[in-house]
Amino acid sequence: MGSKKNGGKGGDGHNGCDHGHNHEIAKDDAQAEPKGLTRNETLVWDALMEAGAGLKAYEILDRLKEKGVRAPMTVYRALEGLEEKGLIHKLAGINAFYPCEHDGPHDVQVFLVCETCATAKEVELESIIAELRPLMRQSSFQMKTARLEARGVCSNCQPAAA
Repeated sequence: MGSKKNGGKGGDGHNGCDHGHNHEIAKDDAQAEPKGLTRNETLVWDALMEAGAGLKAYEILDRLKEKGVRAPMTVYRALEGLEEKGLIHKLAGINAFYPCEHDGPHDVQVFLVCETCATAKEVELESIIAELRPLMRQSSFQMKTARLEARGVCSNCQPAAA
């Protein structure tokens, strides 16, 4: 991720972000810890980055117990804060949290979710964005986010072609 600047309401030049949260977060490189996080958000962020994959809230809690985090609500609040800052996404279909793989905020999110190994790959599909924006304007609908989770089997889990 690159630098995320003040997200405000629409028209900010940040990939169409109009969902009204603050993007005053900066990361120096793909593995760097974002700046401006609370202590608990930092612990949760670090747990997700160390895992290298998505984690469920209770898996994060298990990883943080040795660091003094014992209450599930502590983890849920930190996850909520990270999601509001555009740093992670919750995939409802598998009830897991994944670090955002994009440079900057985005309101349309597309994931390819493997049903075998539970990995998720975030992809950008400009065609979906291009179709959604006029529909939102025609309907006078203010979208916060749109998340598409395509489920299937990743290339690592597919049986070798015969």
